[in-house]
Amino acid sequence: MSAEIDLQAGFTVLWGHNGAGKTNVLEAVYLVSTLRSFRTSDTSALVRWDAPGASVELKAFDPKLDTSTTLSVRMDRRGNGARRTASADGKVVRSAAQFYGRIKAVLFTPEDLAVLRGSPSGRRQFMDRVLFARDRAHITDTQAYEKLVRSRNAVLRDPVSPTQKADLLATYETGLAEIGARIWSRRVEMLSELSDPFATNFARIHGQRGSNPKGGDGPVAKATLRYATKLEEKLEREVPAEERNDTLRSELERRRFDDERRGGTSVGPHRDDLIVELDGQPAGEFASQGQARALVLAFKLSELESTAALTGVPPILLLDDVSSELDPTRSAMLLETLVSAAGQCILTTTAPHFVALPGGVEASLVQVDRGTLGEAVIARKP
Repeated sequence: MSAEIDLQAGFTVLWGHNGAGKTNVLEAVYLVSTLRSFRTSDTSALVRWDAPGASVELKAFDPKLDTSTTLSVRMDRRGNGARRTASADGKVVRSAAQFYGRIKAVLFTPEDLAVLRGSPSGRRQFMDRVLFARDRAHITDTQAYEKLVRSRNAVLRDPVSPTQKADLLATYETGLAEIGARIWSRRVEMLSELSDPFATNFARIHGQRGSNPKGGDGPVAKATLRYATKLEEKLEREVPAEERNDTLRSELERRRFDDERRGGTSVGPHRDDLIVELDGQPAGEFASQGQARALVLAFKLSELESTAALTGVPPILLLDDVSSELDPTRSAMLLETLVSAAGQCILTTTAPHFVALPGGVEASLVQVDRGTLGEAVIARKP
């Protein structure tokens, strides 16, 4: 079974009933961008049960290089799993870090709303996915850092001699501090860069009046982003970028005894958090469902604008079921914002009228039914 879609330069609206297969198109584009699905970590689940393999191919044009390119990802069944192979213009790219982000995409799904009320690990992954697309070195650093954390934890639990344990811990702590400081700094810099656009985009999407986080009607709440580290909380001060390596290494050494008792590393970027607030109150606790959706969308739009400024080309914006839980007025505000900020945008919805683009804006409407893509219909609101 195969399907092909020609994406317009502006808006492509995929519409159909729930379960029709609309999100599969977004998943395919996201897979080529990031080498992973946003719905499962099991690559074999992307292959139909009765098929030996599956593949996605994306043809694109790079205006900066003035050349076209073809990117593909293939999954072949291997026992209970699947082997993934990525290619660029027919040549296999063996390094995931070298393939990731060749086609940049910013994704919103309803599941992203769980980030605000979910675990700190989910919010760390939320931040790192943005950084992966901006800086391929961040992928390598996070992989190396996670490996060092596992190694240090193993030594903490290993009954070796005190001298040998101290030497091993010192070695791992030097690496953790060096790489951890880079991860820490990138996250802080990224949130600092997104902070003002985030507040502006939230106000644009949510309108000038709305429910504040404490309830009642009033001016739209001010949305803010903040990076929280356990280390700075303990020191009760911000640590400048040039001090982060030494400060982190010193704290890792100081906490050896407590970490050995706990059996794990208690300080570092793997313990930090992204704090989203409305008028100084935690959004995860006080935001309404509509506010939560507007906050996540504001973050995604800020990510898109930042990436466009860095690269000169807006990423593809993938929006799954974007209009649900936004009233018609705020949905219209969002779409007006998208027109000014987005380049190519693919949206899914259950019916075209839920995506009411502003006047003069053209969209390609594609019906999806039982996994089949219909003919594109160009629609333009007067």
